[in-house]
Amino acid sequence: MKLLILMSSNPYSADFNTLIKLSNTALEKNHKLSIFFMSNGEWCLLRDEIKQLAEKGAKIYYCAHNAEQRKIKVESWAESSSMYGLSKLIAEADKVISLT
Repeated sequence: MKLLILMSSNPYSADFNTLIKLSNTALEKNHKLSIFFMSNGEWCLLRDEIKQLAEKGAKIYYCAHNAEQRKIKVESWAESSSMYGLSKLIAEADKVISLT
């Protein structure tokens, strides 16, 4: 299954823990996982847990405009995208989960 998780909550919210647990479970079950960070969710990209998800096979995307607004410099393991890119990811996904 192709699973897409949209994350717009900050990394100190309960949604962050949900994201990590849900993502690890999806990867353990060999689902194709994509995570798109936007709004205050961009701050999650600075946490090691997200890089670890990328190393386990999750595709990590972020809204370049939101990152620029927040002056967040993202490493190469995450792919810069846009709202148009998000719409393409949604169209390709079997399930979409939004954590806001």
